[in-house]
Amino acid sequence: MIYNKALVNLYTQEKLNDALIYFYSLWKKRYLRTVENVPIKMEYLFYALDQPTTNNAVTVSEAMGYAMVIFPLMSRFDAEAKDTFTNIYNYIKNYPSVFNKNLMAWQQIKTADGKIVNAEKQTDSATDGDMDISYGLLLAQKLWGAIDKINYRQEAINRINALMDSCVDKTDYTLTLGDWVQGIPSTTFKGVTRSSDFMLHHLIEFSKVNTQNADRWKRVIGRIVSIIDDQMTRESKNTGLMPDFFIKSDGIFIAPKTKILESPHDGDYFTNSCRTPWRYSMPILFNNSQVTNQISTLNKWIRQTTAQNPKNIKSGYYIANGTPGASFGETNNLAFIAPFLVSSLTQEGNDKWTLDIWNTLMEKPIEKCTFYENTLKLMAMIIATGNWFTPSSTDNLLKRQCQYRIYV
Repeated sequence: MIYNKALVNLYTQEKLNDALIYFYSLWKKRYLRTVENVPIKMEYLFYALDQPTTNNAVTVSEAMGYAMVIFPLMSRFDAEAKDTFTNIYNYIKNYPSVFNKNLMAWQQIKTADGKIVNAEKQTDSATDGDMDISYGLLLAQKLWGAIDKINYRQEAINRINALMDSCVDKTDYTLTLGDWVQGIPSTTFKGVTRSSDFMLHHLIEFSKVNTQNADRWKRVIGRIVSIIDDQMTRESKNTGLMPDFFIKSDGIFIAPKTKILESPHDGDYFTNSCRTPWRYSMPILFNNSQVTNQISTLNKWIRQTTAQNPKNIKSGYYIANGTPGASFGETNNLAFIAPFLVSSLTQEGNDKWTLDIWNTLMEKPIEKCTFYENTLKLMAMIIATGNWFTPSSTDNLLKRQCQYRIYV
């Protein structure tokens, strides 16, 4: 199955590429920044541009993880992408976590005198950012490993090992929220895991390259699958929605009914789990996995609850704290709409739905969106246009690198 045939048939591959390149150019110009007055060139994504923070934050490891994935994927079209990737990685290495030097400190801020420093003296990691950073290094190895002085593969393995050492609970083989969960004395968060960290495609690729921990990564994959399947027997059985967080209770992982880390909606489908239609569809699209009950249910439910109109997708749905599937959010938030473009590609019969989501994403200007919206939109566009490759892909990547079309 050509997963994006509806888009290709309507728009042609060239026009899809043009749309992707245009939006990527705007996105890169809007968010990419260079660190000033440093001996080694470093760049970062200014994630707080659209939503300034009280502590004058400039970026987070989550944003840098997105960058590490996006620039290799877009190097087919951008002659500067490889250098940008190197500069991004220089930045990441310059801000290690206090608990594990092979993980990134989760947030940096700009001081009054213009210096960029970690948000706190003891800044720790966030698991999702380091998973994307590691995956991005595997993409770089696939593209440039044979011709570059940087050993991307070893850099990736070092970080994947660090994730296993510091971000995997060895009792349950769940992903913890970051290396701080093991690093602090409190046990409050030891039974908490974030559904949007369940990047099964990443973990499959990690298990292929990180052979010494392959069996352990497979145990993590198995645990994730069981948590999702268990949730599908409870509040999510009719919707396929996953909560922002799971918490261990009486030996099982459930959607919490109280604030755990971020908001009263930690047990609902909200600002973290809005990424799950994208993340959970990746192994179906790229690892030949079967369409899961969860994705099938989710696709069917979202089409029904929106009356087949993507503009009706809301920025929040209850799971544990209200009637499952009832909405509490607003419309027109692309962070909640874009991931459904990816899940729509996993099954036949979604052609009109796919096209309608694509058109909805194209209609909202970049200036009207947050960094989060624009970046999830870009990720979804890369996949939907057929421009995503994997670390174990057999695609002709040398051919990809010869088609530069923009210089931004």
